[in-house]
Amino acid sequence: MVVCAVLQMGLQMQTGAPGFFLLLPGVFISGLIFDHGSGILAAVIAVMVGAYLSYPGEFALDYLSTNALFAITAAGTAVIAEFQRIELRRVMRADKTKALLLQELAHRTKNNLAILGSMIRLEARHGGPELARPLEATARRLQVMAEVYDHLSPKEDSRSVNMRYFLNDVVEKVFESLLPSAPVAFQVSCEDFSLPHNQALAIGIITNELVTNSLKYAFPNETAGHITVSLSNREGIELSVSDNGVGVSTPADPAGLGSRIVQLLTQQLEGEITYERLSPGLCVRVRAASVV
Repeated sequence: MVVCAVLQMGLQMQTGAPGFFLLLPGVFISGLIFDHGSGILAAVIAVMVGAYLSYPGEFALDYLSTNALFAITAAGTAVIAEFQRIELRRVMRADKTKALLLQELAHRTKNNLAILGSMIRLEARHGGPELARPLEATARRLQVMAEVYDHLSPKEDSRSVNMRYFLNDVVEKVFESLLPSAPVAFQVSCEDFSLPHNQALAIGIITNELVTNSLKYAFPNETAGHITVSLSNREGIELSVSDNGVGVSTPADPAGLGSRIVQLLTQQLEGEITYERLSPGLCVRVRAASVV
């Protein structure tokens, strides 16, 4: 308010004509930024400054009517600023409450998925070998879903997942779950970018299936090896999972549940999957359109 008053006085000294218009922004900004009643106080100060600057030496009718009109305008500006400040605070509180509710919902969903995965693993331990393997695979898929909720972060009114940290966690959990007896190492290379949670989930489950297949079939007879997972989002999303194992003579069996899941999720991403034979080993590459 003081700054606006000084500017108004300087303008009057330069032009010689009294005015009030530079005082109104001070009233509005004071009422918008500061606490309750600050706009009214700023309006009173503005009226006093305006009356001082426009005083012609006597209380003429024009002087009184002009200042009365300015007082009404300043009071209206203060009231509008007060309502704006109240509304802004209400919107900020609502947005904060929404973020907390979403965070709590994600936390509860993650816990529920983790409990469900634990129940499935418990059932697998009491079942036969033929039942235990598919149940363990289902538990790992649920674990990937739970990891998505652990990495959710608000971004531009959507829920996104930082892929660098998420992908590392997915691969680590697969290795912890399968516990390969052979000395198999892994490396995850991922650019620092985020994806919407539904696409991040698809990438996570595809990675889970491909790394699981490598650990199960690429290194028989406790052979040592290495698995590399990389993800980029330059001209498009590109996920590759490669190993230096025994490789395959033909592409993966499309009748297997894991292969069907990979195919379906690749279609969901509107992408394509290719198998490249290495010497030695195999590289599976999934490409999809970039997500804006």
